[in-house]
Amino acid sequence: MRPPETLDPLSSLATLSIPAPHRILIVGCAYGGISAVVNLLEYAQGKAKQIVYPGPDFKGLKSKNGIDITVIDERDGYFHSVGTPLAHVVPRHTSTMWKRFSRLNELRHPSLHFKHGSVKRIDPEAKVAEWLDRNGTLQHQAYDYVIMATGLKRHWPAVPKGGSYEEYMQDSKAFISKIVGGNTTKLQEGRKVVVIGAGAVGIEFASEIKNCYPSISVTLIHSRQQVLSSEPLPEEVKNKVKSLLEEEGVELILGNRASVKQLPNGKSEITIANGDKLTADFVIDSTTKGSPTTAFLPDACLNADKEIKVHPNLSFASDIASAASSFGVGDVIAWSGIKRAGSAMVMGQAAATNVYASILNAERTSEEDERYEHVELPSWPAVIGIAVGKQCLTYDEASGMKWGVEVMKSYFQDDLGWASNLKWLGLTDVEEVEEVIMKRPEKVQVSEVGVETVSVAA
Repeated sequence: MRPPETLDPLSSLATLSIPAPHRILIVGCAYGGISAVVNLLEYAQGKAKQIVYPGPDFKGLKSKNGIDITVIDERDGYFHSVGTPLAHVVPRHTSTMWKRFSRLNELRHPSLHFKHGSVKRIDPEAKVAEWLDRNGTLQHQAYDYVIMATGLKRHWPAVPKGGSYEEYMQDSKAFISKIVGGNTTKLQEGRKVVVIGAGAVGIEFASEIKNCYPSISVTLIHSRQQVLSSEPLPEEVKNKVKSLLEEEGVELILGNRASVKQLPNGKSEITIANGDKLTADFVIDSTTKGSPTTAFLPDACLNADKEIKVHPNLSFASDIASAASSFGVGDVIAWSGIKRAGSAMVMGQAAATNVYASILNAERTSEEDERYEHVELPSWPAVIGIAVGKQCLTYDEASGMKWGVEVMKSYFQDDLGWASNLKWLGLTDVEEVEEVIMKRPEKVQVSEVGVETVSVAA
């Protein structure tokens, strides 16, 4: 007698074909990647999310076959890199700036899978990614569509060293201890910290340390005569940032390179190009420029700077196989303007829209079925929002330059834009929801509320 779980090959059920879902691979899950994830999940559930740039109206149409999303990321969570100066300087902000994927309610979805590891090779012809898990085992992931959101390879302390929340917490606490010299205010008296490199990271670290620990002497050294020297910004913007640093109490040494020598007593000796020397309790090197994380892609996809070449719809601008189903977003692509978190999130939304449009177009059964066009992004001018201690400076061509304490409150709030970022994405902590449920009153009165507009800071 046939076992009950064996299906008769002649039965009608045996010939029933269940279409496989469309497989979407997202490599990297920072600002651009997580934006793509959130928007794809909402489209798949028939939700019409308002997009930043004009695009197709899916009218809640769901994919007939459904989608299956796999994310491969070196971290086990979403880290707010814009908030790094707070995370690595102020202890109360450290734990909040890293949200583990497993503890975000909206990412607990049966069609979403997170893989903790790093991609080593993409085969666009076979549509397979080779990646190493945390144990060093080589794995393979097949896909139908891929969104590359790996960003720039930045160095500590601009981004965390570790790939897990636990490693991040350990490293951050050790770093803060080196800044303050221990845990008591008394130990900070007379302490000297030197930051080398006055790009955005160096500026924000130097000013944040001085703002949070006024008794620590902070010196910012830069090889060029202007801060933010590599950014395509007007001279007046750079000069104003310089004056804001000085207002915050940061000592500036510009137009001089510096070399660092470790001393036997644990301190460092910094030799300036003009011959001057100073001793510091702790030195932060922020001179290393980030480089695109694209070594695993074919060279034909990349420009001379190893950035991914893309069309205005963010698909790969090359003649490699499956270029039309390969998309790039965020810092990893060749695009105009200054690389920013807000730009990456808008790109992630656009890429998600275009992938979903491609999926619905592929499922058309007749010429009468609607065909959806792709969102195309324009070129962007230089825009910046930079925190300088308790103040903030913003600049764009339309609004010009603004700065001050009130600008900080409206643009970054008190957490460098983290709460606004999560609100824009619609992400909530499991713990937060559980706490709300525990405190929920027995009777709730419902009234009309307005919709609050939330900007994507940075």
